[in-house]
Amino acid sequence: MKEKHSGKSTEAVPVRIRAAAAAAAAALMAVSGAAGAVSLPENTEIPVVTAEGDVITPPWYITVEGKRVALVESEEAARQTLRRIVDRYSDSENTVLDIEIREETGAEKMDIKTGDPAPKILTAAEAERKLIRGDGEDSYLTVVTTEEAVEEEIIAYKEEYRVEPSMYAGETKVQTEGKEGIKEVTKKVIRENGREVKEEILEEEIKEEAVDRVILAGTREYDGYGGGAGGDEEGVSYDPEATYGQLALPVRGFRISSEFGPRWGGQHRGIDMALAQGSPIYAAEGGKVYFSGWGGSYGNIVKIDHGNGMQTYYAHCSQLLVSRGQEVSRGEKIALVGSTGNSTGPHLHFEVIINGSLVDPSDFLEL
Repeated sequence: MKEKHSGKSTEAVPVRIRAAAAAAAAALMAVSGAAGAVSLPENTEIPVVTAEGDVITPPWYITVEGKRVALVESEEAARQTLRRIVDRYSDSENTVLDIEIREETGAEKMDIKTGDPAPKILTAAEAERKLIRGDGEDSYLTVVTTEEAVEEEIIAYKEEYRVEPSMYAGETKVQTEGKEGIKEVTKKVIRENGREVKEEILEEEIKEEAVDRVILAGTREYDGYGGGAGGDEEGVSYDPEATYGQLALPVRGFRISSEFGPRWGGQHRGIDMALAQGSPIYAAEGGKVYFSGWGGSYGNIVKIDHGNGMQTYYAHCSQLLVSRGQEVSRGEKIALVGSTGNSTGPHLHFEVIINGSLVDPSDFLEL
């Protein structure tokens, strides 16, 4: 905090002096006139009489960057007001490393003479409010504090999927439960009039390591067909005599990025419908969800049994919105498009199975 001094002043509130003080001032003047000269102590304030008849000692201005801002009773009152403002921001739960007023401040004596109008002098509380308004808006002063804060923060655990060949594709099992960790963070925090404007991490110390949640994901293929709804899969129906109509499109605004059939030396089991991450996925027909979860290379997958031997798969989802055993209607939103599992970008991998055998989904969709 920088302060400067001169013999000037600005505004003020009249401070009435008791009658005894006025009499003393008159006596002092009388003695001075009789003796010709009186030696007064240094810094003695000579009272004046205002136009209203009040006897006051000259008040002092608090200045900010050379501008007269607040008029208080005395020079000491000006300095105390500035000290109280600094103290106001030194009370913190953190360790205060440094505190200063950014602007140049000072005190100037008001040039007031006998017969001048009484000035408006502020109380200490009024002067503080004028210099620091609220949380810093339109403030004359900027009190900058540098603090050291020590806080504990949570370390989130990660999820790790591990392949388990002995489990069927689509099956998952938690091998290790996840546990959050704790770290102690030391920060340097800079505030202006109490508001944080900058934060810098000085040091981090791990108090307790996080434990990853380990999930086993099966890759074993079912016997019915390589990875699809085999004859022993629970929750599916069969009806060799049934006939099937048109299915509703499971997504909107897509392009076919890969068709059903031979691909890369193997068999592509469905069609890939590329579109934006997070796009809604709808049930192609009403039915019952018999699987909703992690499906190994399928990523997050929903499997629906529609009765009469037909099932549909919706793979690589970013989020699943239905659960096992839930009844869904044709066109009901069941998941969101993603790129989980073996995937090179956001898309829906859509499969149609009839009586345990894969069929081309395009035969049942209006593409």
